Amino acid sequence: MTEISCPYCESKFQDKEELSSHIDKLHIGPGLLEGDSRKF
Repeated sequence: MTEISCPYCESKFQDKEELSSHIDKLHIGPGLLEGDSRKF
């Protein structure tokens, strides 16, 4: 099975969905869909 690495911190993930969730939560922060409207 192929592991995918986070481009920011090199953490390993099993699929793109896990990686996407990790990046959104740790590196980008919550967005409008999660209820954070400070940036908008």
